[in-house]
Amino acid sequence: MSDEALLKTNIESGSSEPLYPTMVESPDLRWSFIRKVYSIVAIQLLFTAGVGAAVVSYQPFVTFMTTTILGMTCYVFIILSTCITLWPLYYYSQRHPFNYVLLGIFSLGFSFAVGMSCAFTSGNLCSNNLIFFLSV
Repeated sequence: MSDEALLKTNIESGSSEPLYPTMVESPDLRWSFIRKVYSIVAIQLLFTAGVGAAVVSYQPFVTFMTTTILGMTCYVFIILSTCITLWPLYYYSQRHPFNYVLLGIFSLGFSFAVGMSCAFTSGNLCSNNLIFFLSV
């Protein structure tokens, strides 16, 4: 591939200047990375919304979490384990299949933490926050 083919221009500005001076990577590589990142973020958001909605809608679970000491202990344990999962994620960030497993564990813990946090508030407040979030 020639150097001219690799130089990209900023289409939105209307000029033919390169997007940045040292841009040498393939545009296909850049777009595949962007697709991967947005796919992971979309899956995490959908997973969090689904688990959060399931936790809030199941009333015996909400009662257990908000009225018992064991429920509060589970809540603290899940929040701490989610934070502790960040440590192996940092060290195994370059291990391809294993980092996705750790990211899934982190997303699961975070989803339950969000769901349990919503269990401590009213469902109306959580639905309003969801509507505001989706409108942005």
